[in-house]
Amino acid sequence: MSIMPSVQRKILIIDDDPDLCTLLSKYLGKNGYEVDTAYSGGKGLEKIKEARVDLVICDYRLGDKEGKDVLIQIKKIDANIKVLIITGYSDIKTAVDVIKLGAFDYITKPLIPDEVLSVIKSALQSAPEVKVQKQATGDEPGIKMPTGDNEFLVGESGETRELYKQIQIVAPTDYSIILYGESGTGKEVMAKTIHAMSKRKDMPFIAMDCGTLSRELAGSELFGHVKGAFTGALTIKKAILKLQMEVHYF
Repeated sequence: MSIMPSVQRKILIIDDDPDLCTLLSKYLGKNGYEVDTAYSGGKGLEKIKEARVDLVICDYRLGDKEGKDVLIQIKKIDANIKVLIITGYSDIKTAVDVIKLGAFDYITKPLIPDEVLSVIKSALQSAPEVKVQKQATGDEPGIKMPTGDNEFLVGESGETRELYKQIQIVAPTDYSIILYGESGTGKEVMAKTIHAMSKRKDMPFIAMDCGTLSRELAGSELFGHVKGAFTGALTIKKAILKLQMEVHYF
């Protein structure tokens, strides 16, 4: 059973794939949204200028424009319009770039309907963005330093502040993140910070040095085993990682 929004909100889908537009339009329409479509960036911008739009779902690669250029133009027309960028190319740099430009989120294809709907609801429930002039103090708007048990010592240099900006962008997402750096540069601290700022912050954080695992025992250490699974498996070992598979369809 679908829960209809108390106030019907208007969503514009900008994508040069008619089939995707049709499927997504029908799905969102059934969930109580007013939906319009445009098959090019230029046509989409025209529709935004002509009528009220609460949220735009825009493909990153369009026939006439790039999604980030459409995003920039949308924000010039109305900074309060929420924009979701969708693409078939999973690239963390692209995700960071479009979010810096003002996108609410970045979703990769194939689209999972329930996930798209959840992101739309979060976007429409969020407060309008307020642009504040950049400051050079520890109270700079837009940077939320981790709080809690004061486990981390946060530096105040420009490089550190830029690092935390990047963390704030990627932490709420489900992207896999690779941290590069020499031994002792704080990779595990950054990993803990990302965890503390993520939607999984109430779940356990487990740090493991995979370099200490032998090839033969890695599977057992990560995914666990039952008693008697192999020679020497005298007890049950709980898994550190859990595998989960979900199937979604339109």
